[in-house]
Amino acid sequence: MHLESSTAVWDKLARTYEGKGKQTVASLIGELFRDTLSDDSAMQPQLDAMLHKKHLLCTLDQPLNDSLVAIAMVISLPPSYSTLR
Repeated sequence: MHLESSTAVWDKLARTYEGKGKQTVASLIGELFRDTLSDDSAMQPQLDAMLHKKHLLCTLDQPLNDSLVAIAMVISLPPSYSTLR
């Protein structure tokens, strides 16, 4: 690929891989709402991973509002946190 400018290279890459973003968005949203957090490891890193997925969705132009992410966190809690549900 011999293109004249970085903009031309970026545009070519965006055209080539455009559909991949939609698949990634679907995958991240699915993970947010299907995964279950575990008692076997510290809760904070697991919650941070969910927030990281929210950030990735924002960079893919699919932002989720905070209350929706909070709902995903609550429904992902393990049974030992049932009093928070």
